[in-house]
Amino acid sequence: MTATHGQDIAASNLFTVSDADGDTITAYQLWDSTSDPASGHWVVGGVAQAAGIAINVSPAQLTSTSFQSGSGSDDLWVRANDGFTWGAWKEFHVNAPLDHAPVVTAADFHATVLNQNVAATSLFSVADADGDSITQYQVWDSTSSAGSGHWSIGGVAQPASTAINVSPAQLAGTTFQGGTVTDDLWVRANDGMMWSAWQEFHFIV
Repeated sequence: MTATHGQDIAASNLFTVSDADGDTITAYQLWDSTSDPASGHWVVGGVAQAAGIAINVSPAQLTSTSFQSGSGSDDLWVRANDGFTWGAWKEFHVNAPLDHAPVVTAADFHATVLNQNVAATSLFSVADADGDSITQYQVWDSTSSAGSGHWSIGGVAQPASTAINVSPAQLAGTTFQGGTVTDDLWVRANDGMMWSAWQEFHFIV
């Protein structure tokens, strides 16, 4: 099946089962042979499933089972049980376009006053060649000096030397509070499948 990035495909649209004896199917097993973190995954009852394992699905669960496509092709398998015997594993593929990681752009910021507070959206921008929505940001402050600045989310100061997760909803309330010395800062973004490279810049005072 050909899919788009992040397409949610009902399992019932990917395979069918028949039984020559007319027996009722009592169990299914699914498998994803593609372990790339950017690839797709099975979802059962809203819970993402791991690759490389047999995933048990009851007939009742099948209606809430889907495959979430990712980047590139996924090698998938399915088999069914009629209460007596398992059918053979059936292989198939869900083919999505290869994803391109977002690109973050940031330039050194020159503060006009000490302790200047600047919106994160004024410090960096993100572009995605596939038009994917950004689902997560991470910011980092490499300067731990007592006189340095800090990231702030919703008015709460964040520590230095740690990856700070910022959701799209939080971005508007994220700022960098400058200090009295220059800060070495980093940012990256995720499009739901891939992280961009870390982008370094400086908050210069």
